[in-house]
Amino acid sequence: MFTHQYEPHRLCSANRISSWWVCLTVMDERLLTAFLTVAETRNVSLAARRLNITQPALSRQLQKLQRHLKVQLLQSHHSGVGLTAAGEEFLPMAQTVVNEMHKAQAFARMLATGRFTEITFAAPGTTLIDIVIPFVATLDSSQLHSHVMETPLGASLQQAVHSADLVIMPSEPPQEFGSIALVELPVWAYVAPDHPWADREYIPLEELVEERVVVATTDFMSRRVLDGAVDVAGLTVPQIVETNSGRVAQALVATGNGVAVVTEDAYFGLRPAKISTGFGILSVWLHAGWRADHYALEQVQTLAEQLAEFAQTRYPELTPGPFDPAGSARSEPAANKSLEPDITQPN
Repeated sequence: MFTHQYEPHRLCSANRISSWWVCLTVMDERLLTAFLTVAETRNVSLAARRLNITQPALSRQLQKLQRHLKVQLLQSHHSGVGLTAAGEEFLPMAQTVVNEMHKAQAFARMLATGRFTEITFAAPGTTLIDIVIPFVATLDSSQLHSHVMETPLGASLQQAVHSADLVIMPSEPPQEFGSIALVELPVWAYVAPDHPWADREYIPLEELVEERVVVATTDFMSRRVLDGAVDVAGLTVPQIVETNSGRVAQALVATGNGVAVVTEDAYFGLRPAKISTGFGILSVWLHAGWRADHYALEQVQTLAEQLAEFAQTRYPELTPGPFDPAGSARSEPAANKSLEPDITQPN
């Protein structure tokens, strides 16, 4: 039984430019999708291939949209297609309208079938690969059709929940969203099997920074946690190599040269060790968040609980933390409070 009534945003939304009104009852979703795809790719040919239509057909859709809105959204330049000032302003509204259309369609399907049949998960890349996709593989696809999408680490939950039903992130969601703490993941120090540290369970931070440290960019939470811990301890990392992913970082140390500091699962036969400091173990808490007014609230909450159970079973050998680097230890994540990168007490 569905106890939550679907209440989408206003069907018609006004842009700050007073002549614009985008209304779900009159706007063709294909036109908005065409605009969004071109805005993302900044290339009409590439956008047409992605949409599986011809370039002339895409050009006609874009022209029709601009005639409908009575404003120019796109402009050509030497490197492709760009947005006009009006196009930049219209972009977030177009995305919101398309998202609301998709939600309305999903809600209608639920009403027609009498059950929740489709869900979209969003998470940063490492979390998507190590946790979300393996969890989706355990679900009954005949009962629930799952979609997964990558969201940048810095993306706000407010933006992400417009595209996804359940968003997994390495920070605690704001109070206005539904949320659950999923699992605590150590920031691992990976070394090759023949490295002198291969059989160690813990590596002190002071010792780690003396090694050649291979890390991902600050687009990854493992790097942010490491940088924060090094800063708090008043240390520096003389030999640091930056890569574009944790997997590449592991590949670079597989020959025995250096230490990869990442949160993702081990590859290339590397040996893991936890990184200890005067405060505890470097770690990250993952949380799941969703819209408090989701049309299938009970079903989304149930899936979030199942995801938490799956993640905790998949990563059982973790410390009970976390520890707040600001100075206050606590036994579990505090509800509805901003969560900085965590350092947890070792067993």
